[in-house]
Formats: sequence, structure tokens, C-alpha cells
Amino acid sequence: MSTGQIIIGIVLFAIASAILYVWGLRKSMTQAADLEHILLSKSAARVMQYLRQHPTISQKEIARQIKNVKAGLFWSRKQVQVQDATVFAKKLTQYMLEQQLLEPAGNACYKRKS
Repeated sequence: MSTGQIIIGIVLFAIASAILYVWGLRKSMTQAADLEHILLSKSAARVMQYLRQHPTISQKEIARQIKNVKAGLFWSRKQVQVQDATVFAKKLTQYMLEQQLLEPAGNACYKRKS
């Protein structure tokens, strides 16, 4: 091996290490937002499951349905869980209205979007 090949090998190793470091740093920076999005999606799925069997759902029932929902990323040990269901239910309702999964049905109730 010549000196030039060794230098090229060291430079390529440094570049690969830098790319992996930046990728990991970016993943850790967006982890909280990703966990929140997964938690919203899982909670919305649970509410939609409830709405398959019932015509409408109230804010209280949304809070009851999403109590103790957990979400995690497969590559991380960190998990999030719904701690205060009433507060998170308001955020979930807003999310589901924006995603056009729900529509208001009067008297603080919601129904599936037709």
C-alpha cells in the first residue's frame, strides 16, 4: 500500500463517520416531533375504531379512549404516553379536524367524515 492509498482510506473513513454522525444527530433532533406525530396517529386510529361502532363521540369519550396510549420509535428506547387525556384530547380533536377525519356533529360531539 502506498501513502496515497492510506490517505484516501483515512479521508473516506472520516467522510463516512461524519455522514453517520450528522444522520444520527438529525434523527435525535426530530425525535420529539416524530414521537408526537406517532402518538397522534395511534390515538386517531383508536378514536376511528370507536366511531366504527358508534355514530358520534364526545370530547370526554375521546379522552377516555386515548387514555394510556403509548408510542415509540423502533430504533429508540424512548416512548411517549398520554399523561393528561383531557388536554391531549383537545389537541387530537384539532389534528383530526385538520386531517378531515372528523366533522362537528353539534353539542360538542363529532362524527366520522363522510
